[in-house]
Amino acid sequence: MSLRDGRLQKPISEGFRGMNSSVGVDKRLFREDIRGSVAYARALRKKGIIGKDEEELIVKGLFEIEEEIEKGSFLFRDEDEDIHMNVERRLHEKIGDAAYKLHTGRSRNEQIVLDERLYLMRVSDEVEKKIVETIRSILKKARKSIDVVIPSYTHLRQAQPVSLAHLFLAYCHALKRGRERLFDYRKRLDRMPLGSGAVAGSSIGIDREFLKTELGFSELTKNSIDAVSTRDFILEFVWICTEVCITLSRMAEDLIIFSSDEFGFFGIPDELSTTSSLMPQKKNPDSLELIRGKSARVTGNLIALLTLLKGLPYTYDRDLQEDKEPLFDTADSTLSVLEVMRGVFHGLEVKKEGIKKRLERSNDLFFATDIADWLVERDMPFREAHRKVGEVVQYAVKEGRALRDIALDEYKRFCPTFDKNIYALFDYERSINRHDVPGGTAFRRIEEQIAALESSEA
Repeated sequence: MSLRDGRLQKPISEGFRGMNSSVGVDKRLFREDIRGSVAYARALRKKGIIGKDEEELIVKGLFEIEEEIEKGSFLFRDEDEDIHMNVERRLHEKIGDAAYKLHTGRSRNEQIVLDERLYLMRVSDEVEKKIVETIRSILKKARKSIDVVIPSYTHLRQAQPVSLAHLFLAYCHALKRGRERLFDYRKRLDRMPLGSGAVAGSSIGIDREFLKTELGFSELTKNSIDAVSTRDFILEFVWICTEVCITLSRMAEDLIIFSSDEFGFFGIPDELSTTSSLMPQKKNPDSLELIRGKSARVTGNLIALLTLLKGLPYTYDRDLQEDKEPLFDTADSTLSVLEVMRGVFHGLEVKKEGIKKRLERSNDLFFATDIADWLVERDMPFREAHRKVGEVVQYAVKEGRALRDIALDEYKRFCPTFDKNIYALFDYERSINRHDVPGGTAFRRIEEQIAALESSEA
């Protein structure tokens, strides 16, 4: 039996048929669709619309269909339009007209929203798990890198010395916020829409509380119009994934730059690198470049969904068929880039000699702020100290000399406050440990951060 039977007299046009069918995409929701239909069959039995024998026949048939799809023996047909009608057609083939009772009082408008919510409850857990695994991988590398001093960068120019672990922990905190957003998001996702009908709510008085319990939701949706028309729960998930992927993209950019020959801080694992088809010496960080590329793709999915929704009238419109491709692609992409980044950190080589050489080439300019602070401690206003040290730096750069190699009498030309104690400032660990505030790069503060993150991500 076709949906067109009755109201429409002419068959669907060939040009429209392909556009009208979504089963090639939404068949991924077969488990969720069958789970929802099983619960609905039990609710129909509870309402007295079907008998016990019919309920058992329907539920058994649905589980057999699920097994067929899992095994790959199920025949999906475009003419059945979507996953819902493909399952219904196959159920009728298996059990006869009892299959047609299953749709009593139910609309595909509410079916698809239910399927998407169930899917997102599952996949958001998977994304959170991958975030946790990635954080743990970074944390292990951070714990081994506390005493490794690296240049920090602002505007991609050398700034102040920090612990390498401090940079790695910045990545962890950013990803942790993604996890927190997912946790908060579930409060809005965890709402059961079944029983909303096409737009006005169930006309058969289906027990929505029963369905909520059967399907494992905590709350019911509050308004049937809102329930079938909203896709903000998809938008929010895609936005969270976009934020996570943007963080991963920025991390990837750091690792690409710092693993280059010009920096030589890191070595990317061979199994996550490629070579050139022409130049045999190349070791390319393609895994990290693809993370950057995937972040662009996920961002595009977010924009596509926003654009899809912005002009839609309430309630359901067929435009919403287009919400699933960006949703699935976002979920798949996010899971894959998290797994790749976890692997990168698992095998990341920290090249201490390369980092040391970069520090040596800095001519001690990293310590400029330490020198300014030293003058402030001797009662000089900071702006004046900033100017004095800037003059010293300009002189050192012009002379091509390191700050520690400038003689004391030369320092005194710029400011008589300078004395021999100035040379004690040229110590990386001393500089790092001066930043002894919560969240700072001092070694003991890094130990605190690592311990707290290890506890929260356990």
